[in-house]
Amino acid sequence: MKENRQYKIDIYGLKLGLHEFDFEFDKKLFENIEDSVIESGHGKCIVVLDKKERLISIDFKIDGVIQLICDRSLESFDYPINLEENLIVKYGEEFDDSRDDLLVIPSTQESINVESNIYEYLTLAVPMKKIHPDFQDEYDEDEEQEITLVYTSGDEETYEKEESDAIDPRWAALKNIKDLKK
Repeated sequence: MKENRQYKIDIYGLKLGLHEFDFEFDKKLFENIEDSVIESGHGKCIVVLDKKERLISIDFKIDGVIQLICDRSLESFDYPINLEENLIVKYGEEFDDSRDDLLVIPSTQESINVESNIYEYLTLAVPMKKIHPDFQDEYDEDEEQEITLVYTSGDEETYEKEESDAIDPRWAALKNIKDLKK
């Protein structure tokens, strides 16, 4: 992802305490991403940064609409987003973003770019099955039928008892040998 200065927060000159930043996102956020599940989108992200001596806590509140492609009809549709996330930024010797909720930055770093965090939070809010609202009722009916089929098996206790009573004759012969040794 090419870094966009629009989402940059200068932390070097910030005083300790709470600071609020407002960011607008639009289709430009998703254009630089190859094979993104999000086609486009727009909305607002409020970032509340709490700077302390040894760490920074960043709260993200994202409201907006993203455009997805339906898995059934391949039609584009708008999906509303309303989410809150938190990121802890610690000072360390070198940059490390291997954890989802913790970012380690060098103590010499003067700014943080939250563009990739906003994109990741939006991507994580995308449902597993992307169904157009016009097909949602059909999808709900299909889900009910699938669940019904999964749970239509008989009584589990009866099944387990039948399974334990039925012993393969080969194993029965081995069991007899074991009993003879006693």
